[in-house]
Amino acid sequence: MLHADGHAATANMRPVQGARLLRAALRQLGEPTSVRQTPAMAELRGRVLVSLAYAESEQGHIEQGWRLLDEAEALLPPRRRGLLLNQRALLYIRTGKDGAAIEQYDLSLAVLREESEPQDLARALLNRGNLHLSRAEVRLARADLLRCADVAGRHDLARILPMATHSLGYLDYLVGDVPAALRTYHAVAGQYALVKPGLLAVLALDRARALIAAGLFADADQQLAYALEQFGRHRLRQDLAEAQLARAEAALLSGDLTAARLWAARARRGFLRRDNHRWAALAALLALRARRARPDNVATALVIAAEARALADTLRELGLMEDSRLAGLHAARALVAAGQADAADREAHRHGPPRRADRLDTHLLWRLVRSELARAAGRRAEASRHLAAGMVALQRYRGQFGCLDLRTGTAVHGREIAAAGLGAALRSGSTATVYRWSELSRAQALLLPPAVPPDDPAAAAALEELRQVRNFLRDAELAGRPVGELRGRAASLERTIREHAWFAAGPDVVPRLAPFPAVRSELADAAMVIYLRDGTRLQALVAVGRRVHLVPLGGYAQAVEAVRRLRADLDAQAGRTMPARLAKAVTGATRRDASSLASAVLEPVLPLVGDRDLVVVPTGALVAVPWGVLPGCAERPVTVAPSATTWLAARHRVRAQAELTADGPDPRPTVLVAGPGNDRGEAEITAIAGLYPHATVLTGPAATPGATTKALEGATLAHLAAHGHHQAQNALFSYLDLAGGPLMGYDLQRLDTAPSLVVLASCDLGLTDVRPGDETVGMTTALLSTGTSTVVASVSRVADETALSVMTGFHQAVRRGHSPSAALAVAAPADLAAGFVCFGAG
Repeated sequence: MLHADGHAATANMRPVQGARLLRAALRQLGEPTSVRQTPAMAELRGRVLVSLAYAESEQGHIEQGWRLLDEAEALLPPRRRGLLLNQRALLYIRTGKDGAAIEQYDLSLAVLREESEPQDLARALLNRGNLHLSRAEVRLARADLLRCADVAGRHDLARILPMATHSLGYLDYLVGDVPAALRTYHAVAGQYALVKPGLLAVLALDRARALIAAGLFADADQQLAYALEQFGRHRLRQDLAEAQLARAEAALLSGDLTAARLWAARARRGFLRRDNHRWAALAALLALRARRARPDNVATALVIAAEARALADTLRELGLMEDSRLAGLHAARALVAAGQADAADREAHRHGPPRRADRLDTHLLWRLVRSELARAAGRRAEASRHLAAGMVALQRYRGQFGCLDLRTGTAVHGREIAAAGLGAALRSGSTATVYRWSELSRAQALLLPPAVPPDDPAAAAALEELRQVRNFLRDAELAGRPVGELRGRAASLERTIREHAWFAAGPDVVPRLAPFPAVRSELADAAMVIYLRDGTRLQALVAVGRRVHLVPLGGYAQAVEAVRRLRADLDAQAGRTMPARLAKAVTGATRRDASSLASAVLEPVLPLVGDRDLVVVPTGALVAVPWGVLPGCAERPVTVAPSATTWLAARHRVRAQAELTADGPDPRPTVLVAGPGNDRGEAEITAIAGLYPHATVLTGPAATPGATTKALEGATLAHLAAHGHHQAQNALFSYLDLAGGPLMGYDLQRLDTAPSLVVLASCDLGLTDVRPGDETVGMTTALLSTGTSTVVASVSRVADETALSVMTGFHQAVRRGHSPSAALAVAAPADLAAGFVCFGAG
């Protein structure tokens, strides 16, 4: 019993507990000399020693593990040889000696028989399959893991079957199918919770790796925090070091180079203590990548190049061919930075191009190196082609994802290539090239076809429960009751909803960018201003008629600070009734901050734009500019679009719908909704309803999330007057308060046919989470990504009387035939200080 319990504890990632139980078993068996006369007792002692060898080695006591196995070998009969070989192979794996481990598993599987030793056979297949995975031998891994699952299923090995499934999910991750991997991990988590809870930490580590591949480094870090705590508590030294290395990679992806170097150094020390030189070399490579990101001078670059070349040789000797290629490419980049282009070219050729099965980051780095080499040789066109090919590869990779969360996250992998391409385009002065790179490097997620999540009862149930929990949470907060448990439950439900959304597969397409002539033709008499970041500076690409200009602006950080101050002013004005002197001071501050922002981002382009309507393609925090408040935009129709391509596509949808209804009224419904607890909501809806006599009107108890989403399907226009809340941490959980609970961004993502025009008459719901590549996530993005052509929403708080005035005036203008952007300009003059913005087609 002690042997079985000790073995189970170790297998459940509790080696300290397992070793204690196994030593107790040895004490019960007595001294070795007393059992040699009894073959059965000798065999039992040998099996306990094999299990103890594993428990000790997992804690980092490698030499002790080998001694225990040698002692066990003298006690085990020949028919138990497979067990001994399995354990020796596992120790070889944990010390980075994969070749020796393969030999041991091959010998073990030659003697193990399913009829008599199904569990040992299944374990050997599982471990050899995982070893093949670590060596990127996908075909061999799949064969072993499928056979393991087959054996485990036939013999009801409930503790092994989930592990085989887990490894098959890891195989999906390796071949690039991240949604499939995340789906499998979610299913396995429930099985582990029942039969092997100790493996949940290992699962968290693998889930973190998949999330890093999807660019969600913050979510990965949360998984790794749990894994690190568990591995440290139970002295799982190898797993602890692997989790530290993964955390270094997450830090590198987030741009925190100091943390990346720190975690990589910790991981390397942990691997070296286990005599695992393969993993130690991988940690050294990641530390070098963090250093390579900022070579201070030529001398530093040359030092990095020398270290990278030596590391490439080490990795090759260890059989890590892709990682060797990665180190060589970093050496080549460092040599280019040091001005040694010929040596860099030789180094790049020494490692060759990436293989088809190599990771995305390897392909992107190779493109970046080839581009830098071409540029150093004066071949600018070739340099640009390599960078563009890298962006296409990233877009093809993004195409596997079916949810907005993952689609927008992947942009971080192309951050360096995008910056290089856009920077080179700006230096060239070619407006056509600048336009092309502007479109290649921003808001690519919205170019993919809408992907409605598959029917998922668990996700739907979690959404409904989250509504109720948020209702209870709000009531408890108002009543002053404890809310810790409710907040914890809400966070758990949000995790479930996000995870289920990740499972959706994408369309696997690479969309085409809109040609600049087509965009300029569609503009007609309007002007388009595309804002671009060039390092710390801003520039604007201005298209007016047949003319296109590049206009230098000021610093990006100063513009961001001006946006922040102006939005704070608007929030203060909308918050409450103020004494006259304070109200006058806030109004004055609003005017000053609006003028300051206008001077930074608008005034330099106005001489070119004149009095034309304006289409703005913002970058970064400029997506939250309340344009209608700026001097120079008063009563000017302004449309904000994520990119020129998305704007043109939205315009085409609007035109197509107009053509369908040219001979008669639009048969699609108009939907007007007023949420509870909103003093002006029902009055606003009543006033607007008079303009749309056939509208579906939902107010009071009828304005539920379910009734609203049903009404929104296929609507031509939807107006939602309710309290709105932007959730900065998880923007797709931003919501509108309706009767019976909130309507969230995730609800809108599930629409089959989104409304053409949506008005969010509430506070803050024009705000978004801005990710690398100017990928935005929020309520407006949720609608635009599902096919809504135009969204009107506020980027600040809005006073009730202001919202009522602007919204009624907006709809009156729409009914007179104005476009949404023109209607908003008429209804919201600058002196109202309203933060409403027209997003999409305009």
